This record gives sequence, C-alpha cells and structure tokens, in this order.
Amino acid sequence: MDMNTEVALVTGAGQGIGLATVRRLLEDGFHVVMIDRKSEPLTAAAAALEAEGASVEHHALSITDRAAVAALMAGLPRVDVVVNNAAVFWDGKFNETGEDDFRKMYEVNVIGTFIVMQEAVKRMNRGGRIINVASRAYLAGYAHAAYGTSKAGVIGLTRSSAIDLAERGILVNAVAPGLVETDMFRSLTPDRQQELIAKQPTKALGQPEDIANGIAFFANPRTRNVTGQIMTLDGGRSMGISLY
Repeated sequence: MDMNTEVALVTGAGQGIGLATVRRLLEDGFHVVMIDRKSEPLTAAAAALEAEGASVEHHALSITDRAAVAALMAGLPRVDVVVNNAAVFWDGKFNETGEDDFRKMYEVNVIGTFIVMQEAVKRMNRGGRIINVASRAYLAGYAHAAYGTSKAGVIGLTRSSAIDLAERGILVNAVAPGLVETDMFRSLTPDRQQELIAKQPTKALGQPEDIANGIAFFANPRTRNVTGQIMTLDGGRSMGISLY
C-alpha cells in the first residue's frame, strides 16, 4: 500500500451492505480494512477480493471488545474513513422483548459503534470521515422496540459527535437504510417480508450497493462541510406512509 493511499475501515464487512461498501470504496481508491465478528465469511470475502488484486486486509474481532479494536487501530498506518456497519437485528414486539435481548441490541449497535468511533478518532487527522449505518427503523416501526431504539441511539451519537468533532475537522454522518436484500431481511418470515415490501412506495427492495453508494458520498474527501446529516435510503417509506 502506498503511504499516501487513504485507509477506510469497514465493520460488518464480511457480507451484505458491509461487503458492498468495501467494493465501492476500493473502486474509489481506498485501502480497505475489513472487520467482522464472523471469521469464515470475512476470510472468504477478503480472499476473493485479494485474488482480484484488491488492496484489503481483514481482521476478525468484536466491535464491543475495546482492547481488540484499540490494538487494531494502533497497527494501522493511518485512519481516514470509518464505516460503522456492524449490527445485530431481530424482530420483537415491545411486550415480548426481554431485558437481555434489549441490552444485547444496544451493546452491539450503539456501544460497539461508540467504541470504534472513539478509538478511530485517536488516529484521525483533519478531514477524517465517519459514516454510521443507522436504519429507517429509528423513526419507529412494528416489532422494532429494541432495534429501532438502538438505531435511534446511533442517530443521536452521530449528531452529537459531529458537533464535538467539528473543531478537529472530522465529519460524522449516517445513512438510514430501509428494506435491503440482506441476510438480516431474509431472517424474517416470507409473509413478513411480503408485508413490508407491499408498504414500499417503490414496491421493491433496496440492494446493498444502493446503500454503499450513499456511504461513498460521505466517504469521499471532496464531500466537505457536510456533517451531522442523515441520508435516508428507504425507497420512499419515510415520506409519511404508515409505519405499520
């Protein structure tokens, strides 16, 4: 890797939106550091990219393990862009959600994101960019008591940290995907999938590449003076259509 090449770190990089983001950032000339808790899909994805000649490296770790995250950051020559994509998800109505499930969702989706951000900014110079992957679910939705709350936390973290980091010249933004064709969506029952698609103004699922394109906008060094913003990529679902 040329030492002048910008380095982008992507969590949850082994599949879905994370992997699509890795590919898009490679197209834009970044060296990409791939992180995922699941080592097998991560290793396979990285090997396929390396076979294509891509400038990548991969590390299997949990974003909730601050010591592991800090050690990784310390070993990087530079950190220019961080994409916080790693998250957990499951449907769960309010009265059927236990405290343990609620805490786990918050620990990974919010605290894990917070840890990666804090460790990354220690290495970032002016012009650093952080992009958090939230969800349209932060606006609320059926059977999303824990998930929607966690993603609302990601939005709050994005906007508040954008204020605190502005004086250092670090930009913090977020994308809020709606329905996207990933394993997360496929974990729902077929009936639930069709129910949700029917409520889309576009009547179609988004693709991981659609979200990656939005992330790439915020990651581009030419995107200046934009911080604390949320780009909603949900096929129009957030335009006031019923959330139920």
